[in-house]
Amino acid sequence: MATLRDMEGPAAIVVDHGEQAIVTQTENTGPLQGIRVIDASRVLAAPFAASMLADLGAEVIHLEHPSQIEELRTWQPVVNGVSASHFALNHSKLGVAVDIAHPEGQAILRKLLETSDVFIENFRPGMLERHGFGWDRIQEMNPRLIYCSVRAFAKGCAAENLPGYEASLQAYTGVMDMTGEADGDPVRCGPSAIDFGTGLSAVVAITSALLHRERTGRGSHVEPALVRTAAHFMSYQISSYFMGGVKPQRRGSSHAALVPYRVFNSCDGPLFIAAGNDKLWALMVQVLGLADETGKVPFPLLADRLSHRAEVDRMVAGAVGKIPREQLLETFRARGIPAAPVNTLAEFVDDETLYSARVLEAMDVPEGGSTTIPGPLFGAGFLQPTRRPAPHVGQHTSDVLAGIGLDEETQARLRAEGVIR
Repeated sequence: MATLRDMEGPAAIVVDHGEQAIVTQTENTGPLQGIRVIDASRVLAAPFAASMLADLGAEVIHLEHPSQIEELRTWQPVVNGVSASHFALNHSKLGVAVDIAHPEGQAILRKLLETSDVFIENFRPGMLERHGFGWDRIQEMNPRLIYCSVRAFAKGCAAENLPGYEASLQAYTGVMDMTGEADGDPVRCGPSAIDFGTGLSAVVAITSALLHRERTGRGSHVEPALVRTAAHFMSYQISSYFMGGVKPQRRGSSHAALVPYRVFNSCDGPLFIAAGNDKLWALMVQVLGLADETGKVPFPLLADRLSHRAEVDRMVAGAVGKIPREQLLETFRARGIPAAPVNTLAEFVDDETLYSARVLEAMDVPEGGSTTIPGPLFGAGFLQPTRRPAPHVGQHTSDVLAGIGLDEETQARLRAEGVIR
């Protein structure tokens, strides 16, 4: 039974799984140490959530099919048989390969779920129910289990049973319509923001459900959805639409409510300038010499600048375009004006301090070479996990299944029959 107990420092959830404990040889000592997670998910949002739970100290078992290779493992670049994308999203997990469409594979999954705390899945709605792993059956099997179903559309939506992906949800929710240049087509936001945002909301839901279980003794079914994440990302645009009839417009790098607040081109490269409030604007006018002959600040109020957006942007662009970027950045930083170079990814990751701060983390790839992935997300002193490389398909199947009582002879038979790998 899981209990919250007082420890030196932050509280931790500690779980006793009895004689069926699985030895993982993990060095994680985070607040979720002792929590076992079955991660039966694919691609981005849900695997990202599971990797964060691993960073928090949970034992995460990534469940895959023995022969149907997970899509993310094929995403390029693939180096020495390892997909960089899969490596980034599945670090610090144990790899188990079981065919849960097979009756004996289903028996294995039931055994795993009986001794686990969290089940994460993102199968198409109805698929697990057909195999006997719907929420109602799970409650009978393990009433303390946290069941996390990551969906594209929330239950009750007209589209609740439809599949959905990052770009299709960006299109569906209006995110894509407001992304891009004013005179251009709608474009996809570069990073998979809705997927990763949904992964974050899944972690919040799961950890909240674990705390709720401490108080009630009961598990919960949580359903983070990409459509919910996108709606929250559009929160003030939605409110502005209903309160003021304001429809979001594509503005490139600029902002509907702030001016100047966009990318400008110096004489040798682009930079982003965020001088949207009146105080920052007055400082920038002084730095760039934009005041008139009497020293008066043009368009001193934000409302004035919004009404004369094009003129303000032309004034700033004309001044900025004559000055080298580094000179501008040094001057702006000295005066407290927010600005940043528009870096390429290569320029961003070239900052060595990002490694010492664990914003980025270099990891060896067992098949040869190394890679870099984002460091732990949470940035707390007690959250400094020791990470492991992403597993091969079925790398830990034998150890994990031995931990739930499957002997070597049974495993050999199931492996020969293709039920496990």
